[in-house]
Amino acid sequence: MKFFDKLNLRRCAKVAAVAAVSGTLLFGGSATVSADSAGMDAFREAYLAQMKNTRMVDQDLTLISPNFHLDIDSKAQANANGSFMMSGELSWTYTNLKRNYSTNSHIPFYIEQQGDAELKLYVQRGGRWSYMMLPGLPAGIATIWKTSDISMLSQNVDVVKDVEVLKDTADMRVMKVTLDGQKIAARLEKNAESSFAKLSGDALNEQRETFKRWTTAISANDITFSWTVNKPDFETVTAVFDLTQIMQAYCRYVLDEAAAGRVTLTDEERDLLDAMGYYSELRSYTTHVKPRDDIYVQFPSDLAGARENDHALDDVFYEMTTVVQK
Repeated sequence: MKFFDKLNLRRCAKVAAVAAVSGTLLFGGSATVSADSAGMDAFREAYLAQMKNTRMVDQDLTLISPNFHLDIDSKAQANANGSFMMSGELSWTYTNLKRNYSTNSHIPFYIEQQGDAELKLYVQRGGRWSYMMLPGLPAGIATIWKTSDISMLSQNVDVVKDVEVLKDTADMRVMKVTLDGQKIAARLEKNAESSFAKLSGDALNEQRETFKRWTTAISANDITFSWTVNKPDFETVTAVFDLTQIMQAYCRYVLDEAAAGRVTLTDEERDLLDAMGYYSELRSYTTHVKPRDDIYVQFPSDLAGARENDHALDDVFYEMTTVVQK
């Protein structure tokens, strides 16, 4: 089976960066710490104070690879009715050193999730909107982040492995938080299950295979991030993540599968995964936004006429797999 030949696997490759964006919202959870840990108590106090009718954050994500640079600037919003919304722009630069040229693209996008279903990604190309459905990893992560249910929040706290309080004053608390990869993966598997409901047959099997690769990569890597909150409200000031290890682990896992003969890769796909698995970086920066009527995420009216199109990012996908030879 060609790794990117089937529709749903190609879709996953095209929106891998979007999945990673959702990953920056994971400051809710990973492994268990002893109940008398002062750091854990400090984290729990701040995290359980996050419950609000509407929560908003600004997110910046950067993916740097040998021949392309992806920046995503976005605003994410969790609503009291359980829906998740995101708006932003994807800035894409591709460089071909052999032919001495670069391309630059600025792609507006929106994301929405109703309940625990798959996410819907809207992108604008040539002045027209189209959308893709994103089951699996993005849906599972959004479900973790947006919840305000106390039982789910407590489960998220239970997956925190270690907390070191770096600074604690009357105005601010800075924490170094380590999330347990195995427990994150387990939470994602549970939360993403309903997002596969509309799939069947080969499409379902292929999406589950891709999702399993991601959870395998996450299981093998604890995530450490810096979280700064203000006091006494405990609103997020910043959350800074380095997600490079997870991305690289995913790519290397696929390369290992290819070496074992379980998947077939073209030379371009192998070069891309090699570049992403050994020479690329993925980082994100999240800041809290105080909700106001004038800054809520508002979808443009012409989104209603968008049609499903899994080929809307084919040009970006093509450039990703046109890796300059090292």
